[in-house]
Amino acid sequence: MKLNYEIYRRKVRACFVGKSVGGTLGMPYEGPVQVNNVTYYDPVPNEMVPNDDLDLQVTFLEILMREGLPVSRLKLGDLWNLYNSGSLPDEYGVANANYRKMIYAPLSGVYNNAFHSGMGAAIRSELWACLAPGDPELAVRIATEDACVDHSGDGISAIRFLAAIESAAFAENDLNKLIETGMRYLPEGERMKNAFKDTIAWWNETEDYIRVREKILEKYYVENWTDVTINLSFILLALLSCENSFDKAICHAVNMGHDADCTGATVGALFGIINPDGIGERWTRPIGNSLVLSCNMTNMTASASIDDFCDEIAFCCEKIQEYYHSAVSFESLPAERKQYAMPEPRAAASDDIPYEQSEALITDEPLEVRVIYPEAVAYMPGGENKFTVHLINNGDKPMSGSFSIGTSQNVICEPRGFSYSLKPYEEEKFTFSVEKSLCRVRINVNKVVLAFITNGLKWSCSFGFPDARVYHVENLDTGEKYDVNVPGSAFTVPAGRYRYTLNFKLAAMREIRLSHNGKARMTVYLNGERITEREADMKYVPAFHRGSVTKVTPKREHNVLEIEFNNDREREAFIEFGSVGDCGIWLTDVECEK
Repeated sequence: MKLNYEIYRRKVRACFVGKSVGGTLGMPYEGPVQVNNVTYYDPVPNEMVPNDDLDLQVTFLEILMREGLPVSRLKLGDLWNLYNSGSLPDEYGVANANYRKMIYAPLSGVYNNAFHSGMGAAIRSELWACLAPGDPELAVRIATEDACVDHSGDGISAIRFLAAIESAAFAENDLNKLIETGMRYLPEGERMKNAFKDTIAWWNETEDYIRVREKILEKYYVENWTDVTINLSFILLALLSCENSFDKAICHAVNMGHDADCTGATVGALFGIINPDGIGERWTRPIGNSLVLSCNMTNMTASASIDDFCDEIAFCCEKIQEYYHSAVSFESLPAERKQYAMPEPRAAASDDIPYEQSEALITDEPLEVRVIYPEAVAYMPGGENKFTVHLINNGDKPMSGSFSIGTSQNVICEPRGFSYSLKPYEEEKFTFSVEKSLCRVRINVNKVVLAFITNGLKWSCSFGFPDARVYHVENLDTGEKYDVNVPGSAFTVPAGRYRYTLNFKLAAMREIRLSHNGKARMTVYLNGERITEREADMKYVPAFHRGSVTKVTPKREHNVLEIEFNNDREREAFIEFGSVGDCGIWLTDVECEK
């Protein structure tokens, strides 16, 4: 299929103008779950409002232009270490913490992630659609590489749905056909697909978008207002109810509340692709053409304007079409279009990008190395702590050699090394067990080095895993005492009265935030001082900028955190430490002690 380049370029610009308009319109209403009555900006801006919806896409494009093709979760993970610092809400914070623990994608989007079905990936779909216009299959493929860094399940399905629709919209304007295209990429039986089917049926019955909104919340409500199933159902409903009007589409999306800046931005972007001339000047004049990023984005050399950003996308699009052998290409290419520096691709693209969610991609050259973790991910004393190294030869030459496993002295691996011989495009798995003589401190990063010799070349790669936290448990009714090893932040507390004690140390004495969330009734003490009490069944959002959080100043050395539970039935609790300020980051210098 051929796309006219100038039409494509106009659609790309309108996509990101529409995203900026919708995001700016919705920003004042982000979070509250009530119905709004929005018809225009309030307040009227002087420029576009910075938003992570656009920040992250600008960053990913910079990574792509610096690193070259293919689009890889391995490189996109740099976002959480190099570019985004100090303010990492929800799934962003989890991914950042996992990367600092040397747990890489796609496992980084799964492990300890209560926000795996948040909106964080869905809001990044436009870049991948614009890089694969008219080719939904390719758009979905490269969007998945992005999403798996900090999401799983519905969180990945959401970006696949949107990327497919937005990509198809470069060649198709019929909204119903676009929705059908997106639905093909949702697994049957998944909560999101069920919600979409219900939304369409309810709209056909009532043609009242506020009434359908009520039905969505009646059946699919959860306490997290960034839940992707609810918000994408609102996006779908805005598309169904807008009568092909840009104004109605973005206003309907924002009026349904919840993650209103994201829903408004996504709807605005899609309509920009469908009809580049449909965004009125009353919307575009206040935001201008400047590309405005959030202050927490660091180490960026971003374009100064939306136009420049779109020129970079168009340049990369040509490279991606060629590299991935897309069935879509441009016609009427102008000779004077902008060109940029970009590394040559290192290898041919594989046919697909399969992965298991229990694995992490460690490197992709000279061999592709993945590590499959045990179910708990963290080291569990007395558990079956087996890791599998998955080697793949993606080249057209045989690869043979050996690798050894390097760890700290108190970590014993059996066996400690393997030999391999891989024909072109062949793969093999090697499993080893880990036993650890636990010292006083349970650490957050056990680094494992895989030292390879391949066809005479010496090279290495590494990954990590955390120790489970140990809680000393006392049944306050019977006096029974025992220890519980917890692989993450959340754990289940049995019915009755219990005291859970966590000993920990802090690298430097300072004020931090203690997140004490869950559905359990709890009273929390730090070093013998009562700091808070939480009733059962309160709103449960396991984050540092919303939910139950208390600022505390632990000692630098030994600290004792005690949580007393009194519950009529088994309930979940969530305990974690974060930095102070804005959304903050998860702390990895808080270490559990025996």
